[in-house]
Amino acid sequence: LLQRAKDNPVGKSNDYDAARYMGVLELVRDKSGWGKPENAGKKRGVSAYFCHNSYAAQVIDLQVKDGQVIVDQVTSALDCGVVVNTSGAQQQVMGGILDGMGHAMYGKLSFNAGEPEQKNFNVYRHIRMKGIPEVETHFVDNGKDPTGLGEPALPPAGGAVANAIYKATGKRMYKQPFIEQEPLKTEE
Repeated sequence: LLQRAKDNPVGKSNDYDAARYMGVLELVRDKSGWGKPENAGKKRGVSAYFCHNSYAAQVIDLQVKDGQVIVDQVTSALDCGVVVNTSGAQQQVMGGILDGMGHAMYGKLSFNAGEPEQKNFNVYRHIRMKGIPEVETHFVDNGKDPTGLGEPALPPAGGAVANAIYKATGKRMYKQPFIEQEPLKTEE
């Protein structure tokens, strides 16, 4: 689809560059080993996102054991132009990925008479240390001017988790938090 958008764009002006979008998908494919046989019991999901003139793509490897989702590995590729501070950029990406996974899996927020029912962290679940996977981050080295890095890594995490859960269980995750849906529903 991105090749078609690159070769024959719709409209006069698009916000995104189809070639750069394809570039992060190709990089994450190569770095994650997409297309090679998956390890026993592990399934993969992919997702990509564009915002703040940056491109992000992620592959998540996970397994479902006794109804529990265990994310083992996240491979991430970003095109945000020149990376000025590599260590800081990697940490920003990891934080976005973990927030995205945590919100998608556990982030329940409900209201009663206009007030939140989850008023403190003892009733609002976040991702826990034992749930943090290995995160590998790769940046496209294209010499372009730096663009945004604060938000692009967060949204594709939920999509990649949902796609990997589908591969593992055959069930589509349309509503967050995923942990409340069968076959993943657990009492905690």
